[in-house]
Formats: sequence, structure tokens, C-alpha cells
Amino acid sequence: MKTKGPTLFEYFPDLRETIPWVDLETTEAPVHRLAHLGHDNLWIKRNDRISSVYGGNKVQRLEFVLGDALKRGKKKVVTLGGIGSNHCLATAIFCRRLGLSCALSLFAQPLTRLVQDNLLLLYRNNAELTFFKNIPMAAVDYYLIKKWTCPGGYFIPSGGSSLLGILGAVSAALELNDQIHRGLMPTPRFIFYPTASNGGLAGLSLGLLLAGLETTVIGVRTGASHLFGMALNTPGTVEKAMKRTHAFLKSRSRQIPDIRIPTPVVLDDYCGDGYGFPTPAGSRAMKLFWGKEAIQLEPVYTAKACAALLDFVRARPASAETVLYWHTFNSVDLSGEAASMDFLDLPTVFHPFFS
Repeated sequence: MKTKGPTLFEYFPDLRETIPWVDLETTEAPVHRLAHLGHDNLWIKRNDRISSVYGGNKVQRLEFVLGDALKRGKKKVVTLGGIGSNHCLATAIFCRRLGLSCALSLFAQPLTRLVQDNLLLLYRNNAELTFFKNIPMAAVDYYLIKKWTCPGGYFIPSGGSSLLGILGAVSAALELNDQIHRGLMPTPRFIFYPTASNGGLAGLSLGLLLAGLETTVIGVRTGASHLFGMALNTPGTVEKAMKRTHAFLKSRSRQIPDIRIPTPVVLDDYCGDGYGFPTPAGSRAMKLFWGKEAIQLEPVYTAKACAALLDFVRARPASAETVLYWHTFNSVDLSGEAASMDFLDLPTVFHPFFS
């Protein structure tokens, strides 16, 4: 079902006048029951089907973020991520469609076929690619060097988790509330969601609070919790992002209610060796979801979240409580486009990833 703009604006109409947004032709992400995974009331939110161009949880964020870039008259967007980053690919794809250039600071991550395909697709979508061996080096390039080399650029933090980007997840939570009220699914008691850059978990949790739903969102950490002693992805950083976003919304709309923001739940036991590294439990979840439900997972985010989900539901198979898995992957098949590319066309620094 085609939407008429973000659900956030339907709930709080006065935000239309103060918050930028661009239509990336997203549709409502469907919900349906997962009947073959050993739990009586397990459901899925299909954000992988939100767009016919590129699905997943990044597109709703980009509608706000790129809307702001266009409003400010920016010509170039700058962001960072792994060489197979879904966020970077979504940004490159939609920048190209909007006539914006895109510069990326990329760091190495464990190789999979999906990572290779995404790297090829980044180049296909005309992104300017700069490679670094690790996350700290890429961060220095993004936060310091590109501030000088891309003057006037529009900078988007990792994962699209800027304040405006978080609004995309808030809006997605309100969309779920609408689906519940329309009888498309029961109210979930728990939602499982992968988290690496705080924004999705913060926005989803905040949106559910604004909707008045008594739902616990369980974040499954998929990246480092700290870097050089600085908290990156912890209950505290998620809570801080929620409070900052709530204050931002209240400053722009009298309709935003006062709420109490609790400390979020973040599971640390499913990350394995770090961002991008597959885990045995995640690999088992990938096989099970594909074999039982024909749903594709990937090892970086969704497989780890589903490993936690499966442990949770196995402990309560006959529970009457509704459990929802929020699927953040992209289901649009771009493998044909990637196969049409020759990796030798990439800058030579990336050739070893295809040897």
C-alpha cells in the first residue's frame, strides 16, 4: 500500500512545516506471521520490502536526511561504513536518483559474496570510494579530512543515525501502530531488532512510546560497544539518542506528548568477534529462516538478531505473548547488476577483495 508521506506527519501534522522530507517512493512494510519456527505467536515486520529500488531500514531514514540535504542546497553527501555497508549502498543509490554526488569513507570488513556485490554496486552508483584498513582510520577521514576536502558537503554519520535519520525509525514504529489498529497483527509484547549505530533502536523505541504501546524492544548488538573507551552502542547511548530526539520533536510540535524514557534493553552475547564477522548461531539462523520461511538473512545484522530471537522463543514456545522480528535487510535482488560489473574497474586498492 503506497503511503502519502511518513506516518510521523500523519500523527503530528504540524511537523510537516518544520521537518524536511523527500519522497523516495517507499511503501508500507507488511507484517505477517512466521508459522514454522516453533512459536505460537511469532511475527515479522518486512522492512526488506519497503521499496522496489532498495529495501531495508535505511530508506526511511534517508527520506528525512536527504530531504534536509536538498533543502539546504547541498550537492554532495558524505558518509562512512564498511566496504559492504547497506547504509552506504542505500545512500549511493538514492543520491544518484536525486542528482547528488556521494563520497564514502570505507573500512575493511570480513568478506562475503554480499560484501563483494555491495562494493561493486557502490561503484556502479557513482560513489567516490576511499578505503581504509580499519574503522578508526575511516573515522578520522570522515570527521577530519573530508571536512577539508569536501567543503559544503552534507555529512551523514554511520548507519544514517543522525537526529533526522532517527525520525525514520520513529515513523516506522507509528506505521506498526497503525497496522495493529487495523487488525493486521496483535500488539507485540517484544520486538527483536539488530543495532550497531543506535539510530534504529532509539527511533523504534521512541516511536512505540509515542504511540502508547507497552512493547519492549530488545536490541541485539552487532558491532563494537566501545571504541577507544568511548561508548558507541550501549543502553546508555541509545537512551541518550531517544531523549535528544524526543526533545527535538517537542521543540517543533506542541502535539508531542511528555513520556518517560526507560533504559533500553541491548543484548551483548550475539556479536561474536565483532562487526561483520559471522557467528555459528547466526549461520544456523540463516539456514533455518531460509529453509522454514524462505526469508533471506545476512551475517552482519539480521542473522545475529535472529539467533537471539530463536533462543528467546525456544524458551517459551507455547507463550501467548506476541513476539515480532523487525527485518532490516534488503530483499531487492541486485545480484544481476553486480554480476555485470568487472571488479578491475574499481580503484586498484579494492582488487584484493576479489582475488
